[in-house]
Amino acid sequence: MSRTSLKSLAAFAFIACLFSTNVVHSQAEYQTFGKNRIQYKNFDWKYYSSKNFEVYFYGRSGDLAKNTIEYLESEFSRITEVIGYFPFAKTRVFLYNSVADRQQSNVGIKGRDFTIGGQTNFIKSQLELAYTGDYASFKKKAVFSVTDMLIQEMLYGGNIAEMFQTSFTTPIPVWFTAGISSFVSAGWNKESDDAARDFLANNRQNKFVKLGPEMNVLLGQSIWNFITQRYGLRSISNVLNLARILRDEETSIERTLGVPYSQFLNEWRAFYTGIGTQIAQTNDSPNPDFIITGRNRKDATFTDIEFSPSGDHFAYASLDNGRFEVQVVDTKNQRISTLHKAGVKLINQEIDNQLPLLSWVDANTLGVVYSENGENILLAKRLGEKGEQRVVIPLLSNVQSFEFKEGGRVAIMTGDINGVSNVFVYNLVRGQIQRVTDDNFDERDATFIKGTNQIVFSSNRNTDSVFVSGPATLAEAEGNQFNLFTYDLDFPDSSFNKLTNVLATNLEAYAPNNVDVYYLSDQQGINNLYRHNITDTISTQISNFALGVKDYSFDPNNQRLAFVSITDGKESVFYQSFEGVNSRFSPVTPRRALEVSKILADRRNDKIVSNPAILDSLTTRLSAPAVKPPEQKLDSLKEGAINTENYEFASESKVDTRDYQFEKPQEDPTVSGRSFLSVYQNSEAEKGVQGPFLYENRIQTNNLVTGFMIDQIRGFALQLQIEMNDYLENHRFSAGTVIPTSLNRGYDVFAEYKYLKERIDLSARYSRKSIVALDRQAFLDQRYNLDKIELGFSYPLSQTTRVSATPFYARTQFIDRDFRLLIPITAVNPQRFNEDANQTASFLGLSGEIVYDRSVVVGTNLHEGTRARLSMDLYGGLSADARGFNNVELDIRHYQKINKGLYLAAKFYYGSFFGDAPKRFFLGGVDNWLLNRTQVGDPLTDDLSFQPLFNSVINNTGVDPNKSAILFNRFANLRGYDYNTFQGSNVLTFSAEIRFPINQLLQNSQIKNNFVRNLQIVGFYDIGSAWDDLSPFEDRNNQNIEEISTDGSPFSAIINNFNNPWLQSTGVGVRSMLFGYYGKLEMSFPIQNFAIQNPRFQISIGYDF
Repeated sequence: MSRTSLKSLAAFAFIACLFSTNVVHSQAEYQTFGKNRIQYKNFDWKYYSSKNFEVYFYGRSGDLAKNTIEYLESEFSRITEVIGYFPFAKTRVFLYNSVADRQQSNVGIKGRDFTIGGQTNFIKSQLELAYTGDYASFKKKAVFSVTDMLIQEMLYGGNIAEMFQTSFTTPIPVWFTAGISSFVSAGWNKESDDAARDFLANNRQNKFVKLGPEMNVLLGQSIWNFITQRYGLRSISNVLNLARILRDEETSIERTLGVPYSQFLNEWRAFYTGIGTQIAQTNDSPNPDFIITGRNRKDATFTDIEFSPSGDHFAYASLDNGRFEVQVVDTKNQRISTLHKAGVKLINQEIDNQLPLLSWVDANTLGVVYSENGENILLAKRLGEKGEQRVVIPLLSNVQSFEFKEGGRVAIMTGDINGVSNVFVYNLVRGQIQRVTDDNFDERDATFIKGTNQIVFSSNRNTDSVFVSGPATLAEAEGNQFNLFTYDLDFPDSSFNKLTNVLATNLEAYAPNNVDVYYLSDQQGINNLYRHNITDTISTQISNFALGVKDYSFDPNNQRLAFVSITDGKESVFYQSFEGVNSRFSPVTPRRALEVSKILADRRNDKIVSNPAILDSLTTRLSAPAVKPPEQKLDSLKEGAINTENYEFASESKVDTRDYQFEKPQEDPTVSGRSFLSVYQNSEAEKGVQGPFLYENRIQTNNLVTGFMIDQIRGFALQLQIEMNDYLENHRFSAGTVIPTSLNRGYDVFAEYKYLKERIDLSARYSRKSIVALDRQAFLDQRYNLDKIELGFSYPLSQTTRVSATPFYARTQFIDRDFRLLIPITAVNPQRFNEDANQTASFLGLSGEIVYDRSVVVGTNLHEGTRARLSMDLYGGLSADARGFNNVELDIRHYQKINKGLYLAAKFYYGSFFGDAPKRFFLGGVDNWLLNRTQVGDPLTDDLSFQPLFNSVINNTGVDPNKSAILFNRFANLRGYDYNTFQGSNVLTFSAEIRFPINQLLQNSQIKNNFVRNLQIVGFYDIGSAWDDLSPFEDRNNQNIEEISTDGSPFSAIINNFNNPWLQSTGVGVRSMLFGYYGKLEMSFPIQNFAIQNPRFQISIGYDF
């Protein structure tokens, strides 16, 4: 190893260790970009097991896990009966204490990024479930998650054949699959009812493509509710099972329900439009002129809204996939300013839609509660001033609400500890949390009654006593009834005072004085504002909106209202004058009437089940007593003898053999109306829950790639790759091979292990790359091998940035297998042939990179955002024949949405080899190019010009036949040119594309064809150059000067040919999915030496940059 290489290697090693960095590899081998998952804590998993589930938990959430598995078992028969599918194996549920904890999971870290094609993902009976903070909402979420997982398994992963078939079919839309799950878990709820009426009022066509995923789910839920109301509950399983076969949701609905799909959608529209028309006659629609948040192009959700104590300002928080902004509105001029930004935009991860929360400390200081780095943070920031105060909220896992008391020294909160929801007082001076309630009931939206130490909160408790434990199981927790309670903090042993007592959900209480309490209620079917008078205990409806109010803040002094509601499928913040005094009335909606009747029926059934004597008494009153005939005494017969003259059968009734009526068995009220499958599952269910057991690492297959690729040197090749991991994807194993169809052209193999459980990710990898240069006519038969062993260390700085370092050992081998080398030749020493025909070189080195990725996938071959990668490789020679070299690369990509259906993508790439033996970049061509062409230059300088060792020695050509540099050289893309049009130790390229996705341009058209759905039209411009020592930015560069010399002459001349050192191309292209692979066809117009050349067509497979 040279001294220069040793110094460079030592310097880079010191820098890499200082930053704890990780590895970078080519796109063909690794996914170099992507988000990071950061582990802030260790998860020691255990699990409970039952017949159909395994629920995994950690920490002190064992009771919650046991309640969860018992509840899921009780719901399992209902779920499977509705969807008509029974899983092949137990369902594994990984239970997280909060969304913040779940965001640390490695499951699904690869997300939706693209593969070249031929990838089969294995559907697993597994899901991750984050606790919501209360039993009522968690029950619905648990049922939704299990149902959605079963539907995915049903449609895409029942067996290996279906998994392979799925990789070639168009996915069924979200409204169809997740809509069923939402309906099974929540039924016909107010959210889906509002969404359907809002969508139909603002859209004439029944197209959901342009809507966000949440709105798609709600509309899908409304569709399945309509199917149930019109065609019956059993129709769901029929439609699903047909969709499993046909892989087409429209045809499945048509054939199952017996109506054309368009007619079905019109019936759905008429169903909800009729309800909407009825509601519009009595209710007021929110006025769009009062919207202050614009059109909400980002489709953000608004988590909280609060007026300041003086009413001069109000603040609201907008959440966009994990990144949030706190905006403050000046009520005098309605000017909006941004007070605080935080969070990271997350993709393919669950978002906590409850945070951030807002509360004013005083007229000019706003408090914000949000989650960061796995902790709940309370931030206080003054308006118009820099700086902020931050504290970590102790103990609480899920903060559902919070409010400062006057003075800002104490706050009231609702949240959970160890899975139990309660009300807490947070003393900010002491940093202590104190319980107010201590039971298993759910508490929400606690607030102070202004000027007092009394609080108002919502709860599903059915008693006012403080000395009760609450529901023992999830099934017992009330989910549809939340009432308002007050409690005096000065009297900790007093009872709770129940303010409201209705079969409704009363939330978001606000008490500006000790008389009036404002709150939201769905008592009439739509969330509206109510006012409760504590003195006379009368509640009055004071708003009459046709669409539900999600959140609100009321300023009674100035009679102004700010609230959140939906309009045209998106949330908006409304700001308007509002007296809050006048009584309003709205009739009960059809949905609410059905819901109330079901609640009352369920309560009657619960009474019968809990007290069977009620049913027995009814049966006794309805049945007549049997009358026995008088007994006859027989004196002439002995005891036990049979009277054959007058024999009577034991049965009192006689059988009419001509018209016999079978006896009907007595109906069991607990199983009436249920299918045989449901009854059978319950009869076979294991009542006991086993465990807890320690978690064991079990390996499962994640995906399998069976495809092809086109190597620039070896040509068409088969690609096989498998990836396996444990349940939590903390341990990953992958292996693969690339085998050219011409089996004598070489191969690639690799095997890799990654350990991702801790903050620092570790990896170990072995790879071998073999290239064979073969030309029988020229007696060329050479093999080049590269063996590499790597140990990687990766440290994520954030979800978007990571640094990595990878020390490695590499060994190259050159073998010339020309049979002529075995023939003795007197003019050549045989030992030379033996040494030159088998050469090896060993390297010890270090690779490092910094990766930044703030891009998001918005469609097939479409991103938005920015991603960048800076890498450096240092190779230090260990053997005498190994000459060290180094490489640095910079790759920056930006994706920008211009407008509907129009995207700009740009890429800047720079690479440089340097050191004792710098390698080369080959500029031109594209990856995986069918019918590709390569330019081959002078054997003295071109590593792609292979020469037999025998010819070089015998003819004394001066050409080194060992082209092992080809194992390290890089190809740089430039459309419209052959491979290796330019080459050099440095390369610089820039590419820009305008992408037109057809499916987004035709949002109002129903595109069923997979090829058309993924079709894109692209316009592009590429420019690049490669050079050695004279850059193209100089007048004299490596592309426009030539050195002319004559053998034996001491003189030489340098001629400037004035060639343009830049290769350019422009053109158009189309790309789409075909037979499971993403293909591209491009027509390029090369621009070389300032002249536009004839167009060239290039066909390739794989995605763009």
